[in-house]
Amino acid sequence: MPRNKSAQPVDSTSAHASPSQPLAAGQSLSPADVIELRQLFWSNVLRDMLMGLSSLQEKQPELFDGRSAILTHQGERIPIAHLQPVFAVSVPKDGSQHDASIAVQCTVFRVQTPGGEVFTLPIQEIRGLHMLTPELVTKLQHLEEDEDEDAPEGRPAHPFGFAAFASLPKTPPSPPPEHPTE
Repeated sequence: MPRNKSAQPVDSTSAHASPSQPLAAGQSLSPADVIELRQLFWSNVLRDMLMGLSSLQEKQPELFDGRSAILTHQGERIPIAHLQPVFAVSVPKDGSQHDASIAVQCTVFRVQTPGGEVFTLPIQEIRGLHMLTPELVTKLQHLEEDEDEDAPEGRPAHPFGFAAFASLPKTPPSPPPEHPTE
């Protein structure tokens, strides 16, 4: 029986599938492949959520006053006043140009804050989304109104929403320790 020279023996201890290739029978994903698949899945979820938000701007502009925000991997909260994908179209041809355009479509977003700052973020820099529901905003406004009624005369009103977030004191980071064991 002739042997296929291109077929290589599979060592089950070292062989693993790449997330871009289907698994063969009896083959499992390595922990690195599982992490890669989860990151890809989360990136797709974020992309779809951001695309939904960008289309929601026309129907519910009141949600884009800073109560909805993007959270970055560096811990920044970027409030959203306007959101749009940078690469929202694909090349209508078949082939590598079409495949490349599909791969980058809606993976970079331009975010304008209520204060006028503009951020351009790739999807891999975005950790998640943060939103205050309309019910929570209403409840917080009522609590603030009640507190303002009980406050002494002449006390300045508390800022609300993004103004409250922006008015938090900006403390500089503490200097690093002189010795690594501190």
